[in-house]
Amino acid sequence: MLSMELLYTAITRAQKKVTILLQQDIGILTTLSHAEKSAVRKINSSIFKFEPLPDDLLYAGTNWYESGKKISTLSQYFVRSKSEAIITNLLVDREIPFKYEEPLYAPDGTMFLPDFTVKFKGEEYYWEHVGLMNDPKYMAHWNKKKAWYEKHFPGKLLITYEGNALTIDAAAIIDQYQ
Repeated sequence: MLSMELLYTAITRAQKKVTILLQQDIGILTTLSHAEKSAVRKINSSIFKFEPLPDDLLYAGTNWYESGKKISTLSQYFVRSKSEAIITNLLVDREIPFKYEEPLYAPDGTMFLPDFTVKFKGEEYYWEHVGLMNDPKYMAHWNKKKAWYEKHFPGKLLITYEGNALTIDAAAIIDQYQ
């Protein structure tokens, strides 16, 4: 419910002070500067310049987008697949800090949602689980996304693939970087 416009209004209308209560982490304040957090941009009401949000951002955080997250995990997150639940639970079990589907912006302004943003020894990595390998549309999107990572975040991409050895592969990645 919090948007950059709502926060701006609170700060500029306050007569003496503004108190902001956050339940979890203060990261929400930094994400308010992202375009998809703007209520005004979502309704395309700018009178100076028409800059609609791309569809990828427009639907991020809406019920349509969130509805695919149905599987409960040991963390605060609901995820889209059993494989993502396994990875999430391994990260929780090993007490590794991570975020699920946090928008990642490249220097050129493009954005993707990594499955996981993970911190190993203070360094951030992006973990993608490739699940629907038999779906040509999914694989075309994955190949585009992989090339994007290689261009903008070389050496920061961790990948697991759907298969019988997922738990072993995911645990091996954690062991290697932890």
